[in-house]
Amino acid sequence: MKLAFFQDSRTGGRAYNQDRCAFAYSEEAALLVVADGMGGHLRGEVAAQIAIDVLIECFHQQAQPNIAYPNRFLVNAVSAAHQAILDYTIDHHLPEVPSTTVVVALIQQGMLYWCHVGDSRLYLIDQDSVRLRSRDHSQVQRMIDQGLLTEETARVHPDRNKIYNCLGASPEPDIDIGERQALVPGQTVLLCSDGLWGYIHDAEWAKVFAGRTVSQVMPALMNVAERRGGVSGDNLTAIAITLLPDTVELAERADLIDTARAESRHGKAAPCERNVAIAHREILASQLPPALSAS
Repeated sequence: MKLAFFQDSRTGGRAYNQDRCAFAYSEEAALLVVADGMGGHLRGEVAAQIAIDVLIECFHQQAQPNIAYPNRFLVNAVSAAHQAILDYTIDHHLPEVPSTTVVVALIQQGMLYWCHVGDSRLYLIDQDSVRLRSRDHSQVQRMIDQGLLTEETARVHPDRNKIYNCLGASPEPDIDIGERQALVPGQTVLLCSDGLWGYIHDAEWAKVFAGRTVSQVMPALMNVAERRGGVSGDNLTAIAITLLPDTVELAERADLIDTARAESRHGKAAPCERNVAIAHREILASQLPPALSAS
C-alpha cells in the first residue's frame, strides 16, 4: 500500500496531554490507534498508553504480513488492552482503575476493519463526503438517538463529555466492531479524539478533503480546532492516512509511506512493558500526591 500519513497530538487548553496515538505497518497491513485517557480518572494517560502499547505489540506479533482474522484480532487485542490496565492497577496498588477510550483501524488487502470503545471517532472520508463515522458511546449520543438532542445542541450540552463505555471500567467494555469497508485510492481514514471532532463539523471534513491528502489538510484542521477550543479546549489528537494509487511515485518524504518497504522504513515497536514503565516513571510521579507516589 502507498499512503499519505499524518499524526499529531496537542495539549490544547489543558495542563497536560492524556491522549495517545500510534501507527504501525507491515508489508501488507497498517494499524492506526487513538486512545483518550479519561481526565476524571486517576492516571488516565497511563491507561491510554497501555492500550496503545498492547495493540501495537499485538499487531507486530500477528501481522505476518497480514492479520489472519481481522475482526477477531481487533476484539482480542482490545480485550487484552483492557486486561492489561486491570493488571497494572493491581500491580501498582492503585485506589482506582484508570480508564481510556480507544478507536482502532486495521487496513489490509484493500479493506478497512475497525472498532471502538468510547467517544474517540473514526471517519472514512471520500473526496466529497463523509462516508462513515463511528457512533459515540456517550450520553448525548443516546439523547440524539432518542430525538431529544440534535447534533448541534449536543456539542454544547453539559453532559457532552460523559461516556458509558471505556477500557478499564466495570463491567467489561462493549467492543463495537464496525462493518468492514472496501477502500479505493483517494479515500481518507481518520481517527481522532473528541478534542478535535468536537470543533470540526462533518460538512467541514468533506469540504477540505476534496482532492487533498491528510498531510495537506490536517495541520490546518488541528489549528482550527485548537483555536476554537481556546483556553478551555481539550487535548486534541489525530492520526490519519489517505490511500494513494499503487502507480504513484513517492518522493522521499516522511509523510509518504510505501508499506512494501516496511523493513527499511519501520522498526519493531518497543516492548510494551518498557513503554508502560516509562509512562509510570516519567508521566505519573510528578502528578500523584506524595502518599500515593511512594506506593
